[in-house]
Amino acid sequence: MARRGSRERNQGGTWMVTFVDLVSLLLAFFVLLFSMTSPDAPQWESFTASLRSTFSSESVKRSREALMPESVEAEDPGRGFDLGYLRRLLEVTMSRNAILQNATITAQNGRLVLSMASDVFFQPGAATMRASGEEALFDLAVALTQIDNRIDIVGHTDPRPFTSASGSFRSNWDLSLARALSVADTLQRFGYRKPVEVRGAADGKFGEIDRSLPLEDRYRRARRVDLVIYHERDRR
Repeated sequence: MARRGSRERNQGGTWMVTFVDLVSLLLAFFVLLFSMTSPDAPQWESFTASLRSTFSSESVKRSREALMPESVEAEDPGRGFDLGYLRRLLEVTMSRNAILQNATITAQNGRLVLSMASDVFFQPGAATMRASGEEALFDLAVALTQIDNRIDIVGHTDPRPFTSASGSFRSNWDLSLARALSVADTLQRFGYRKPVEVRGAADGKFGEIDRSLPLEDRYRRARRVDLVIYHERDRR
């Protein structure tokens, strides 16, 4: 009886060998799948940047070093990050927010210009940021904290005579500057600490808008805040 019990105990443990073999095969299968994946680098970088901005108090420098790939051209002390890479990074950020999806990004004279319509950020004749606009600028601030490039913020208006029920602003120049300052202040509150040059251009660039468009479309495009990103590193 003792010998038969010993045999039964030995046979009862054989299933463990099959189980271990199965687990090993599954592990090898998932490792193979992982090795064949190609993650979307800009999307992954934006996701990790959001996590760092929300849950961590690490310095901007450490975040940037962790998120920026070695292939990005930033070795030249006079240069910021490659504008082509930054455009892809911003496009990923814009695609995640309904308001930023309506913004446009163009390359102009070696600079990136991100144009955001004022109508979705501000009430007519006002420079106080809407709550939905603050949410959009939070996503944008997360992306901008990763870069060292020089940035200007420029406010624009349409050329129609200025009227303000509140009397807060005397002209389109005042309104365009106040809106640019509002965008800069919101970005700073959400973590973008680098200095920026803020300007008001009023309707000074209205003549550059496509004249074949209906007049109301030209007015709508004129009312905007531009974020101008240079290739050069910010030394201010």
